[in-house]
Amino acid sequence: MRKIILYLQISLDGVVSDSDKWMSFSDDILTDAIDYYKTLDTVIFGSNTYPFLSDYWQTAEQSSNSPLEKEFAKRINDINKIVLSRSPKELTWKNSQHLGFTDTQDLIKTLQNLKNQPGKNISVEGGITIWKLLLQNNLFDELLLYVHPTIFGKGIKLFDEINSQAILKLKYSKTLDKGVVLLHYEKTN
Repeated sequence: MRKIILYLQISLDGVVSDSDKWMSFSDDILTDAIDYYKTLDTVIFGSNTYPFLSDYWQTAEQSSNSPLEKEFAKRINDINKIVLSRSPKELTWKNSQHLGFTDTQDLIKTLQNLKNQPGKNISVEGGITIWKLLLQNNLFDELLLYVHPTIFGKGIKLFDEINSQAILKLKYSKTLDKGVVLLHYEKTN
């Protein structure tokens, strides 16, 4: 069975919004992402996250000055991308498809069906509403957190208003450039 992995950048105080204001991007994170993408065949985005990432990565494969960024751009451009939205969206990024839903229960059922299909793991890479929904409904298998050494103070915190419980086991951790700590957790219950 495929795993659903929540993949995200998070500040030390748990903020996941406005990452462009506090995130410390580095070649270490890109190298790690390239390795991570070898374990996937599907990436899920929310309809608000998709346009931002689509605009950047579609051109980065040719326009970036970084060989690592070009390599990652190729991987993300080639992988299957699912955009979750209640209404149809214009999708310009290759290998993208819209996955519509009517309500939370419909979305949960759809994601469970996707998880039960054959294939590699599924990475959920945004947005905040989707991460919170999956946490609240325990519809994830692993958390891959890049914790940035920043106390941002304001913004949306990942675990606020989550009323469900999950017991996690640390699969591995590693310190990256600029003091970013990668924490990879696996759900045990």
